Amino acid sequence: MKINQNIEKTILQYLQDYLEGHKSATVKELIDNYSSIPTITESEIRQVVINAANKGFLNISNLSGEPRDLATVTLAKPIPSYKDLQSVNVVISKPRLRELGLVNIQQRNDQIDTIDCFRTLIDSSVDILRICSPFMQSDVIDDDAFPDLIDCMSNALNRNVKVRILTRDLKTRGEREIAWILNIAKRLKKENNLSIVDYHFLSESRKVLSSTHAKLIISDDKLAYVGSAELRKNSLIANFEVGCLLSGSQVTGLCEIFDTMYSKGNIWK
Repeated sequence: MKINQNIEKTILQYLQDYLEGHKSATVKELIDNYSSIPTITESEIRQVVINAANKGFLNISNLSGEPRDLATVTLAKPIPSYKDLQSVNVVISKPRLRELGLVNIQQRNDQIDTIDCFRTLIDSSVDILRICSPFMQSDVIDDDAFPDLIDCMSNALNRNVKVRILTRDLKTRGEREIAWILNIAKRLKKENNLSIVDYHFLSESRKVLSSTHAKLIISDDKLAYVGSAELRKNSLIANFEVGCLLSGSQVTGLCEIFDTMYSKGNIWK
C-alpha cells in the first residue's frame, strides 16, 4: 500500500509524540487515539506503523498474532524529524471548496491556498518582485477576491521594492486591467519603482507570433510561484488552479528566464 508522503510524515510525527508520552501502545490504541487534522484512515496508520518497524524505528511484539491490532508498539529509536525540507509545495485555488468536498484533500496534502501564496511572496520581497500574469484584471481587488492586494503592493513599493510586471496584449485591452496597480504607484509617488512590459507580437495578418502565457510570481531570488493562477478574480476564487511554491537554487533560473522574456517585450510603463 502506497502512502501519501505528507500523510506518512503526519503519522510518523504522531507516533513519535504518542509513544514518547505513553511508552507503549497497541496498534488499536494508536488508531483510536488519533484525532488530529487531517483525516487519516486506519489502514494508513497500520501501514506506516509496519513501515516504521521495518526501518527500525519501532518495535512491534506479536504482530503475527490475531487480532493484529492488539500487537504492542514501542519506540526502538527516535523517529527523525519530518519537518518539511522540500523545496516545493503545492498551491491550489479551489472552486466552491466546501461544496466539492475539497477541504480534507487540502488538509491531507498540506496544500497552500493561492491567495495566501501570493500574499507571502509579495510580503517577503525585499529587492525585486517579478510578476508574469498574462491577464491582469481590476476585479482581483474586489472584496470577495484579494482586496488586501492593494496593501501588499503598497507596502512593497514603500519598501522600495522594484516591481516588474510582464503581461500581454495591453495595446488591445488598454490600461483598464492594470489601472489599479498604476494608481497605487502614482498615489505613493513610486512610479519609478514600477515597470510594465507587454510581450505580445502579431504578424501582419494579425496572427499571434509570440506571446506570454506563463504565470509566475518571484520574490527576489528566493521564492517563486509557478502555476496556472494569475492576478484576476476568477483565477483566485472560481477556477481550479494548481501551481507550486518553489525555493532554492531553481528560483535563480526562473529569474533568468523572466528577465530574458522581460527584456524582449515592449515597455508599456
